[in-house]
Amino acid sequence: MNKPPVVIEAEHLAYRYPFCREPALSDVSFRLRRGEAMLVTGASGCGKSTLLRLLNGLIPNHFKGTPEGRLTVCGIDCPAPLERLSRCIGTVLQDPDEQFMATTVEEEVALTLEWQCRPRAEILERVGEALRVLDLTDLAARSVFGLSSGEKQKAVLASVIAARADLVVMDEPTANLSPEATEELAALCLRLKSLGVTLVIVDHRLYWLRGVLDRLLVLAHGRPVLSTKRTPGGRDLLDSLAAHPDVARWGLRSTDVGRPELPEAADFGLPAVEVRGLSFRYGRRHRWIFRDFSASLPRGAVTAVVGANGAGKTTLARLLCGLSRPAEGELLYGGLRLSRRLIREQAAFVMQQMDIQLYMRTVRDELLYSAPRGVPREERGAQADRLLATFGLTHLADRHPHSLSGGEKQRLVVACALMKRPTLLILDEPTSGLDGRNMRIIADELAAFARGGGTVLLITHDLELLARVAQCRLTVAAPLSTLTFTPNKETA
Repeated sequence: MNKPPVVIEAEHLAYRYPFCREPALSDVSFRLRRGEAMLVTGASGCGKSTLLRLLNGLIPNHFKGTPEGRLTVCGIDCPAPLERLSRCIGTVLQDPDEQFMATTVEEEVALTLEWQCRPRAEILERVGEALRVLDLTDLAARSVFGLSSGEKQKAVLASVIAARADLVVMDEPTANLSPEATEELAALCLRLKSLGVTLVIVDHRLYWLRGVLDRLLVLAHGRPVLSTKRTPGGRDLLDSLAAHPDVARWGLRSTDVGRPELPEAADFGLPAVEVRGLSFRYGRRHRWIFRDFSASLPRGAVTAVVGANGAGKTTLARLLCGLSRPAEGELLYGGLRLSRRLIREQAAFVMQQMDIQLYMRTVRDELLYSAPRGVPREERGAQADRLLATFGLTHLADRHPHSLSGGEKQRLVVACALMKRPTLLILDEPTSGLDGRNMRIIADELAAFARGGGTVLLITHDLELLARVAQCRLTVAAPLSTLTFTPNKETA
C-alpha cells in the first residue's frame, strides 16, 4: 500500500528573532504526511508559534530574521512568497481579531474565495457549508466586532474550511471555545483528516486531541525534547505523553480532564455583591441579554461563570465592574448602591484583550500604576516585586509591556489586578494561552485572594482551572433568565 505524500518536510530548522540573543528555534526536524495531524506543545515561550510562522510563511516574509535548515511545505521550498503559500495553507491565529478583514461573518468567510476569483455559485455553496458545519448560520449577517471571543474563533475556522486548504495550522484554537465547542472542533479535525487535510496544532490544552493525533512534538527552550509518531495499533500519543517522567518538568497540561461537578445553590454565605432586577441589551435593535434578574456573589469564594459562547458572560462582567450601564436594576457592593466611578474603584477586571489594559513604559511601572491611591511608596514597590516574582516576570521588569509574549501579558494583567487590592476580582479567560505551570500559579493566587476575604468571578472554559480553584458555579444560558451560585462542600 502506497503511503500518502509528504506535505511537510523539516530538517534542522532554526530561527532567531532580530531583537533576541538566543534562538527561538533550534534543530527541529520532522515529516508529516497528507491527512495526518501533529500537536506542537511545550511551556510558554518554547518556540511553538515561531514554528507555525515558519510553516505558513510569516517568517521571513513578515517577521524578519534569518531561518536556517531545510523546509518544504506542500511541495514548495521555503522561504517562498506569501501569495504562493497562502493558496494551500490556512492559518487560525490565537487572536481572531488579527485576522479579520471584513465586517460581517458571511463576508469574512467568503473573502478568501473572492480573492481567488471563484464563481459566485461556488462561493455561496462553500460559505453556506462552512457556516453550517460550525453552527454559525444564524450569525451570518452579524458584525464580526459584535461577536464573543468564541464566536470569533469559530468564524476564522469557517473561513479556513471554506477555502479548503491542504494544510491548516492552528495556534491555540481552543483558547476561547466552550467545552462543547472544543468537542466539536475535535470532531471537525477528524473530518478534515478524512478529507486529506493535514493539521499542525499548537495548544497547551491536550485532552481534546485524544484520538486525533498522528505525531507529537514537545519543545523546550526552542529545542525538541520529545518527537514521536503514532504506530499502527499502538496506544494513543497522549497516553504515551502522560507516562513520560519529564511531563511535570516541561510544564505541560493534563492529558485527561473531566468536567468538575460543582453543585448549585441559591445562597452562599454573606453576599459581597448583589444584582437586583437587572436588565440590559446592546441598543434598542438587539435582544435583551439580561431581563429583570437578581443574584448575589458570595464573599471569600471563587465563583466560576460557565456557559456557551455568546451567552452573555463577558457582558455580565462589564456590568459588574461599571464598564456598561444597565437599562434597569441596581448593583450593591456590601449592601450599598455605588456610583459607576466607585464601582470601578471596588472592582478589577482582567479582560481577554490584554493589550488595551497595558499603558506604561515598563512592566514594573504597570504594576506600580495599578496600586490604589494612598499606599506608601515602599509598600507599593515591595508588593510589585512580590507579584513579579510570583508570576515569573522579574527578569522582564524593565521591558515594555507590549513587547511581551501573549502568555507573559496574561500573567501581567492578572498581577496588576491583584495589585489594585479590589473587593471584586473579575477575570475573563485568564489562562487561555497559558501552560500548565503558569495556569497553576494563577489558580493558587486566586484561591489565596478568596481566602483573604476577596470575591472572585471567574469566566472560563478552562476545565483544568475550574477543577483546581472553583468553589461555586454560575450558569449563564441564552436567553439568560436565572443565575445560580453553588458552594463547594469543602468550603461551605
